[in-house]
Amino acid sequence: MIKRSTYISSFAIVALSLLTVFCSCADKAAVKTVQHTAITLEDIGDQTVTDKGLFIPIITGSALDEQTVYLILSSTYATIVLEPEILDNRAQFYIPPSFTKRSGVVNYSLYSNENISQEGEFTLLPDTNHLGTIETYLGPRSIVANVRDYTMLVSIPTDTLDNTLPDNTQVALKSQFKSAVTTTTHPITSGFVWKRISSPLRTGRVSTGSTLEDISSKELVADVFPDVAQDFRITVISNHNYADGNEIISFQSTQIRDEHGNVMTDGTLVTFYMTDATGAHWQNKASTVNGYAFAKALHPQSPTTWNVRAAVTGIAQSNTITQQFKSIITSIPTPTITERNLTIGPLTSYLGQLVQNGIDVSVTIGNETRNGQTKNGEATFYLKEEDYPTGTYDVVVRCLGLESNTQISID
Repeated sequence: MIKRSTYISSFAIVALSLLTVFCSCADKAAVKTVQHTAITLEDIGDQTVTDKGLFIPIITGSALDEQTVYLILSSTYATIVLEPEILDNRAQFYIPPSFTKRSGVVNYSLYSNENISQEGEFTLLPDTNHLGTIETYLGPRSIVANVRDYTMLVSIPTDTLDNTLPDNTQVALKSQFKSAVTTTTHPITSGFVWKRISSPLRTGRVSTGSTLEDISSKELVADVFPDVAQDFRITVISNHNYADGNEIISFQSTQIRDEHGNVMTDGTLVTFYMTDATGAHWQNKASTVNGYAFAKALHPQSPTTWNVRAAVTGIAQSNTITQQFKSIITSIPTPTITERNLTIGPLTSYLGQLVQNGIDVSVTIGNETRNGQTKNGEATFYLKEEDYPTGTYDVVVRCLGLESNTQISID
């Protein structure tokens, strides 16, 4: 009995010793895990954009190979995940140029074993020491010479990496019209500056541009066109007022201008409205040249009166002028008939000369009317025997606004 109890006691002592050693190892392992310290970064602070990338050193923390560490950067340009690198015997993160070339606010989060150990933000600032270009826009490119219209100049200065410059950077905006040059300075707001350029009251061309220190934009121009046309007057030009169907009559406007005295642009359409004594209406269109519009028409063949006015449709109109035309002959010669050829003429004009070829002549015999035209001052009609047997006929002749009645005998 004594030996058995001694054996059991010895076994208990060994078991207790093993348990004590195991617990001690476990405690040491737990202490080792707790002793891990969080990875931290140097204060990043605001940086200037660069095409060479940026290095962010790690200043404190346990060995990198003992835990999982990564850095997440997020900006309006992109979001990237970086792993630490050993450079010059020092652990640090390298931000690539594709990210550091774009200005803006960057948010970062440093993860250690899936836990955030540090977070914050910094700003990549435009490089104001290395200016690039000034993008300039102007519109509209065509404006009207009045107090209401304007064009707008917009400028966007950038650095050499194409980043817009900081707010409140002063940019000079310039405009030139004829001999007047205007320069105003404006601060950048949200990346650009702008200026409204009021339309001058004279036609011409407005040149614009912008400058910032030693960089300049391209020249952009806006054309200033006349405002709406004002009422005008028309006059008539003609060698005579005879209704000969041959002379050209011209109608001419005064120089058409806007309310500020600007001559209307070449090609402005002017419509001449004409009415004769019978109530017939017709139009003649003309385009202005140096503000003047000209319309031409052929004299009528019959005595009549024309009323003529002109208008720039829906905008301006002229006075109405009256032009009278009188007949070139005082009477129609008595028709003659030879071998069934009925001849009207010779017709002579106001100077005793033969009328020109092509004057309309109509002959009515009974219920039938025939139309012809003059040639060498005469109009001839052949009367067929089957249509006009031998006998006497009443003939009515109409020509150049006159009418005559006579009788002819056909043998």
